[in-house]
Amino acid sequence: MVSPLQNALDFLVAFGFFDVILPFIFVFTIMFAILEKTKIFGKDEVKSKNINAMIALVTAFFVIVTPKVVKSIQVSLPQVALVLVVIVAFLMLAGSFMADEEFSFKDSGWRVFLTLVVFFGIVAIFLNSVDWLEPIIKYITEKWTDTFIVSLIFLGLIIGIIFFVVGSGKNKGGK
Repeated sequence: MVSPLQNALDFLVAFGFFDVILPFIFVFTIMFAILEKTKIFGKDEVKSKNINAMIALVTAFFVIVTPKVVKSIQVSLPQVALVLVVIVAFLMLAGSFMADEEFSFKDSGWRVFLTLVVFFGIVAIFLNSVDWLEPIIKYITEKWTDTFIVSLIFLGLIIGIIFFVVGSGKNKGGK
């Protein structure tokens, strides 16, 4: 027996709620918020708000017309939300060990590490949503001894060392 809630969800799927309406609202909201925050089109409240709304509207329409982009949004957003839930669970667990102190990564190397892990996780999620992750991993595993891959690894190592050296000197001296 199918529940009334399942029937309602089936109706929304058939209506196109998840393929058209939600992606449209999501893209419009994100675009409008970014344009409002950055004030690219001026500081005049009324004029810039109208321009921002029109650009966000047009962008949202372009997105919902492109099925591959809508599919990418539908695949990646639940996974990004899962990453967010895992991060919040980790922070709750880490915060429970802080006793009476306030939990913070402010002056910690963990902040940079966790930011990089989350960044690469989000990039992997979006690459997977457009079906690029598996070919990239396959190429790297099959050709990891080729000059190109070894050069990329070496370049990444050099950049990492430079960031480590430059970043570790920031907190010394000063105050």
